[in-house]
Amino acid sequence: MGLDRVYSCGTWVNDWISRRADISGDWVALKDDLTRPLRVVTFSQLNAMAGRIAKLLQEEFGVGKGDVVALLSWSRIEFVATLLACFKLGATLAPINTRYSRREISEFVEQTLPKVLLYEKELEQSLDGVDARKVCYDCPSEFDYSSRERLGSAEECCLEDTAMLLQTGGTTGKPKFAKISYRMILWNALNTTRDLIVPGDVTINTLPLFHIGAYTYLIPLLMLGGTSILMHRWNVDRFIELVELERPSFLFLVPTQLRMLLQSPRFASADFSSVRWITSGGAALTRDIIEKVFEKGVVQKQGFGMTEMGPGVFALDPWDAQRKIGSIGKPNLLVDAKIVGPDSREAPAGVEGELYLRGPSVFSGYLRNEEEMRALLREGWVATGDIARVDEEGYFWVVGRAKNVIRSGEESVYPEEVEKILLMHPKIKEVVVIGVPDEKWGEVPKALVVLKEGEKITKEEVVEFLKGKLAKYKIPKYVEVVDKLVYTETGKISRSQMKSLYGEPRDKL
Repeated sequence: MGLDRVYSCGTWVNDWISRRADISGDWVALKDDLTRPLRVVTFSQLNAMAGRIAKLLQEEFGVGKGDVVALLSWSRIEFVATLLACFKLGATLAPINTRYSRREISEFVEQTLPKVLLYEKELEQSLDGVDARKVCYDCPSEFDYSSRERLGSAEECCLEDTAMLLQTGGTTGKPKFAKISYRMILWNALNTTRDLIVPGDVTINTLPLFHIGAYTYLIPLLMLGGTSILMHRWNVDRFIELVELERPSFLFLVPTQLRMLLQSPRFASADFSSVRWITSGGAALTRDIIEKVFEKGVVQKQGFGMTEMGPGVFALDPWDAQRKIGSIGKPNLLVDAKIVGPDSREAPAGVEGELYLRGPSVFSGYLRNEEEMRALLREGWVATGDIARVDEEGYFWVVGRAKNVIRSGEESVYPEEVEKILLMHPKIKEVVVIGVPDEKWGEVPKALVVLKEGEKITKEEVVEFLKGKLAKYKIPKYVEVVDKLVYTETGKISRSQMKSLYGEPRDKL
């Protein structure tokens, strides 16, 4: 046995929760809002719960190292305990999107082949006809772990073993399963300390636990000895209540949640004085959102991550948040990043190109999909597909996705840039910009807008709003009002379907 086994394998890889419980067992690890007052577990209680669930999974369902456990549930303490139980067994947890239809869940099961599918009682109907061993994990008659003995010794795992399978996907095609290793989890936790989180920090986890973003701070806080408050489901009024009640020290919200927060009548008078900063990811923030949060006296910053890397890759530090509004910041400590131009060479400052990344928090490939994996790699780097630039001070700025670019004559129009500004219009609720045919330019942008309730808009209003904010060739030649946008299985706007439905070069208001 060489030294590589010493530093890459052992129970320290997958059962660090036992050590945390031993060090600070009476500290609060998790809370959730299934009840009022909130349910609370300490690190000792969480570790014990995970040990009993692991024992139950092992004895009743035959789950062992390398087996997959699928889980269909909203966020709750038992979800995290089940994740840690799988870690102890060396099993792989595969969370299922709670919004999936029966067909989508059946396809999920066919691809992941779980030993058992655990589910929350309220989601039972979604599983009708799904061919799997299904167990209600919040039903004591089916999943009674409370009286079980705890698992003895955890299974020894190695850094490259797969801890989770998380779905990821672009705007076309079927979702892929990213293999999340213990190496990726541990290195991301270290990278995330860049955000100056410390033992005792408290946050409210608002994202569903089938999404990579939910783990950005959840696992680092479990390791460091902080507290995560799990929202069973997102509700903006309940969120404000929790902020005032639990006094979180920092928050992570996606742009959609931030818009809902700012639109809430309760936000203006709500007490956010405990919050050092709010960070956001998943999509670009508009300047008006950032400025309104600052008006509240809270630092609003932005970051960047992806299922295949991180999820913590870039962060904008609080002291730069106003000076560099719109930037995703600089790479985290253990991340290399560069901008690559069309000539495959590193682009100089200020020049747009594709964002390339590398570092130890990269994923371990796609499940049974080597072709997609090969397409992602470029000579030892991950090619993200994001078009970005870096400024003279080393701050990175995302422009859009390479595959979404609209080629208008000799110019490139990135839809995300146009959408970001249109979302600032007071009448527009949602928007997507697509390319449509044009005899002169080959392709021109068209805006598909969903209006806020009761609003009407003219094309002239849209064009006038964009004048002075965008170059003339980026301003949509056509505008069409639509009832709703179409989303993919992974929650992203399906540009291909929107283009198929509304791709004619015409206005419709």
